[in-house]
Amino acid sequence: MIPGSVTVGFLHPGHWQACFANSLIDLLFHDATHGRRVMGHAFGYMGKEAGAADIHAGRNKIAAAVLDESESEWLFMVDADQGFGADTVDRLVATAEELGAAVVGGLAFAQKSDGTGDFFARRYRMVPTVYQMWETDDEVGFVPTFDYPRDTVVKVGATGAACLLIHRSALESIRDEHGDRWFHQVEVPKGKAGHTAFGEDMSFCLRLAACGIPIYVDTSVKTTHDKGGVFYDEETYEIQRAMQRLASA
Repeated sequence: MIPGSVTVGFLHPGHWQACFANSLIDLLFHDATHGRRVMGHAFGYMGKEAGAADIHAGRNKIAAAVLDESESEWLFMVDADQGFGADTVDRLVATAEELGAAVVGGLAFAQKSDGTGDFFARRYRMVPTVYQMWETDDEVGFVPTFDYPRDTVVKVGATGAACLLIHRSALESIRDEHGDRWFHQVEVPKGKAGHTAFGEDMSFCLRLAACGIPIYVDTSVKTTHDKGGVFYDEETYEIQRAMQRLASA
């Protein structure tokens, strides 16, 4: 293992969004002149093509390649529709080292269905990927923290894998307990339908929890999420929240 080294691993559907491509270029130029965490070894970054049904398999391949083919200390997993700062890797590593943490995410936003409007319009809302576990007698899952603490580090029950720094020791721990199934979907026999299936990123977080590995999100490390004409980031989220407050006033 090369101390401090990072592999940038990402999934894509056969193409990259412009915000991701420009962000990756900026990150690599920044890294070349600031410590060479990514550029200073032979396995700096890799992309895996994956369709919507194969996201868990693509993420598993990246995790396995980092352990088996690289000497990287860290995996920075990021999606090819994300925009991020040139110093994102350095900042996440600094946060992880300060906390002694093995898993730290940046602030990202997911798109969730919010019902329908007139003329069969689909409505969607932004959700910060800052989650805590929620469970009742009949249901289990993760709920987002809508009023997440700004510009600080938050311990979470789960976060997404769109902007996530993972130490190789965390990957090794899951391999030892579960095999090479880091992102295979977990299903539990509880829920309205008699079971609950978790997405690949929530499943990864459940396995981390089972291994006793805490998860953090540094909400000062920003991203944007290209949803095709709309970019999901903190500024857009604040606008959405203001509109919701006005509607409920």
